[in-house]
Amino acid sequence: MNADSRTAAPHPHSSPAAGFGGHDDAGGPAGEETAAESCPACQRREVRSGRCGGCAAALGADAAAAALEGMPKNAGALVREAEQLGWDVRVERRWTGRLWVRAAVLSGLVMVRAGVEETEHLCAWNEATGKFVASASTEGFKAVREAVTAVRVVSREQEATGRTVWGRDAAEWVRQMDDAVAKVSAALSDARDAFNALDGSTPTGARAVELGSAAYAEARTAERSATDAVKAARAWLAETNGEDARGCASWRRAIVLAGQHVKEAGEAIADAAARAEREALAAPVIEEAQERLVAQEAQWRKQLADAGREPSARGYAGLIVMFEDSSRAWCAWFDGHTDYDGVTHAGHGDPSLSFVAQYDAWAKSKRSSRSVYYPSRYTSAALIAGDRVDAAAVAFTLAVADRIEGRGAENLRKATAAVRKNPRGFGTGNDRKHLADWAKYPHNSYGEPTRLAEHAVAEWVALETAQGAYNGVRDFEKALYWDAHYAGGRAEARAEADRVGLAGRDQARAERAASGRTAAAWEAAVERLTQARVRVHAAGVLAAGDVERARACGDRVQEGDALAEGVWSAVRSCEGAYDDVSRAKRDAGHYAESAETYHAAGALSDFVAECARMEEAAARAESGREETLALYGCAFADAAQAEEDRREDVLR
Repeated sequence: MNADSRTAAPHPHSSPAAGFGGHDDAGGPAGEETAAESCPACQRREVRSGRCGGCAAALGADAAAAALEGMPKNAGALVREAEQLGWDVRVERRWTGRLWVRAAVLSGLVMVRAGVEETEHLCAWNEATGKFVASASTEGFKAVREAVTAVRVVSREQEATGRTVWGRDAAEWVRQMDDAVAKVSAALSDARDAFNALDGSTPTGARAVELGSAAYAEARTAERSATDAVKAARAWLAETNGEDARGCASWRRAIVLAGQHVKEAGEAIADAAARAEREALAAPVIEEAQERLVAQEAQWRKQLADAGREPSARGYAGLIVMFEDSSRAWCAWFDGHTDYDGVTHAGHGDPSLSFVAQYDAWAKSKRSSRSVYYPSRYTSAALIAGDRVDAAAVAFTLAVADRIEGRGAENLRKATAAVRKNPRGFGTGNDRKHLADWAKYPHNSYGEPTRLAEHAVAEWVALETAQGAYNGVRDFEKALYWDAHYAGGRAEARAEADRVGLAGRDQARAERAASGRTAAAWEAAVERLTQARVRVHAAGVLAAGDVERARACGDRVQEGDALAEGVWSAVRSCEGAYDDVSRAKRDAGHYAESAETYHAAGALSDFVAECARMEEAAARAESGREETLALYGCAFADAAQAEEDRREDVLR
């Protein structure tokens, strides 16, 4: 067996009362013994005050320390130290395949970044020699001990009751949330400064202010959401006096999202001026794309008119090279169609109107939650801008090709030679792509294009301008749909986080009310048990006094008294009744021990059942005491009469 540290799922028998794994000493492993909830010695499941109810053997940490007797001192020291630090400890006897070992398993909940997880550490010692068993895959005893002492173990009981969440109590949650909200407010302040620094005196600046204004409004909303969340957490802290962390932890998601959204809004504001400049570069390209589409349609109509033909949806689909499925759907929308149910749908198109505009209307009609619509001019503009980026990148690479010294320089020079020899040829398409990719993606070329920019300034500026125009087209597309779509998604995420926070607070309040009712039930049950025990004790004391006084009455009579036999019979009956009281008292003691076990385990129903048994024992004890009192009264009266009769006989 090896010393090991690993993370595992919660083990069903990871409590301090775990037992040993049983094996047959005559051979190999013979299976595991009964799990930790039963006594390893007698298999009895009843536990009283840390000891077995059957054989009184020590369980839990005491049993673990006892199981390590004969092992080195560091074994017992590790077990005791882990027990004091809150780890669940169990010791097992294991067969490794070649020797028997005593393995100490230390498990517990430890805090991680976003929650708690079950962690288990294991150390083993050779049962025959007492030496620590290690292997090349482990770090040894010291590493395990350091891991055990370096991590704060989370109390399972406090996690279960809500006193802590992820190992943090309510006050700690509020402190962390205050720090997080302070960072959110600082990020909002930086975003405000960046927004105020925007210059809206030019058309480009006005567009930047418009973009920044939308981002800043979202940042303020997110910051307000975080502030409201931390106020709600503080209110819960005051309401519960710091006794419940669930109502604070439920607001964590709201504050985390607010921080992320304020950060993203700040980045959008910082990029607003650059985005406005990119859109300004892209605007002529988009306009050119629209003009090309219109000119293409005009030339197509002229060709059809010269040939004596009419324009049609099918012809326009062939002009712009549509896929067959899209072409079929476009023609059906334009000309009308009859569906599979025999229903006829009228067409929406008019051959006398612009096909470019009608194509955009058809595309817009198809927009759904799964598809996004953009006018055709944006698609055309993206293609134009992409071609210009490729051309500018090839031109830059050709300009600096003789200076390239990095990785793949020889292949680039070969491609350069081929492109210079045949700049537009079909056979050099891959070479042009190679040259363009080297300039377009500097991070893949170890930054060499950026370092060589000073040797071809004009080509580098042209490349950056072309890339800006291409990105500007994408920015225009984002402005049409994605900006609002993402903003709506972020707002919905914040609203959902707020709903989760409120639901968590309400659930925690309900659970506290339920636990309060449970605590009241426990208090009533404990009071009930206590009163029953007092009744049993009082009945026993009073019955003992009755028996003593009855015996004294028996000593007052003599052999020759006429009532002597009646007195002595009453004394014997009184002693028999006292035996019933004693039996009830012994039963009450057993019931009290079982009740203590159930109280420690939190089993309210079983505890209440023991209360009922205790009350039944109290009733038996009180009934026996009433009998002893009555018998003592009979014995006292007969003894007094016997003494009076003897006195009269003497006087005669």
